[in-house]
Amino acid sequence: MISVKTGMGAIAVAAAAVISTSPVVAETTLTTVTALQQTNILAKSYLKTFVGAVNAGGKGNVQMKYLGGQEVVPPRKAASALKRGQFDVLSAPTAYYIGTVPEGYGLLAANKGPRALRANGGFALLQKIYAEKAGAHLLAWGENMTSYNMFLGIKPKMDKDGLPDLKGVKMRATGTYRPLFRALGATTINIKSSEIITAMQRGTVQGFGMTDSSVMAIGLGPVIKYRVQPNFYQTNQVVTVNLASWGKLTKKEKTFLEKVALEYENTSVKFVEAERLAEEVLVKKQGIIDVQLTGKAAQKYLDIAHTEIWKELKTRSKYHDQLKPLLYTPGKPDRQMDLGDTRLKQ
Repeated sequence: MISVKTGMGAIAVAAAAVISTSPVVAETTLTTVTALQQTNILAKSYLKTFVGAVNAGGKGNVQMKYLGGQEVVPPRKAASALKRGQFDVLSAPTAYYIGTVPEGYGLLAANKGPRALRANGGFALLQKIYAEKAGAHLLAWGENMTSYNMFLGIKPKMDKDGLPDLKGVKMRATGTYRPLFRALGATTINIKSSEIITAMQRGTVQGFGMTDSSVMAIGLGPVIKYRVQPNFYQTNQVVTVNLASWGKLTKKEKTFLEKVALEYENTSVKFVEAERLAEEVLVKKQGIIDVQLTGKAAQKYLDIAHTEIWKELKTRSKYHDQLKPLLYTPGKPDRQMDLGDTRLKQ
């Protein structure tokens, strides 16, 4: 809930009333929550490159107060809590509320980034959709070149096409991974990311999908034996603001937040890439073995991943035909597939 405090310089008011002409400075404080664990690199990125930037540059104008992560509200209920006004701003993968905003699938399979979407009208269309379906103003698409891998505690069987055969395998999945894992034959189970370690240890699941930059940060290294390459998708991590909270902001406050949002869509990519490179060293030390798909097998793996996502979007959204051309150019390489410096070039 927005709070506004006013402050003036220390002015002594004499017994005979003295009217000060000093301007009153109003400062709005927005509360914010992350749907991811606080140790997740994407959550850390949001807190440093967005919340930190707002608080550093918005003194006397806008400030943000971080309430916490999954301990504040369960991740799959965070979007509903935002809509109710339990807090003002949410950083979350749309995957956690894909049933409410299935258009989040489009961000996963897009080969265009936020800069292109802001130029071609795609971002404006998504803002309309988020307002309509989630009761939220879409402010930013953060950490937007973060991609994903399949991680396993067992050695995967391979089918005749050289793809992982997940028949009989139980996989922890959110809306991000479910279409791909099911297409490969897996049974998918919904559990919070903070419960993955216990689920893997108990055999409740044998694998999961996760960003390529956080498995060590959230302590999953010891339960992972194999990582399937190549990586796939790009994250649909977005920053949304409760509509009523957004409506109460002044033009100056909105302009400031929009400026920080544009910067964040770039600085967050650089932050996460640096963390990914550092984590890759730890992944190797942990002894995690890469199952490297190559050639036709790798291409088919990615084709299945993307085809299943667009299929889900077409089934669930009336905006599919309007949205897909704005997000995706056939024949253009996937943004997240080129590692290293390429990710830093927006």
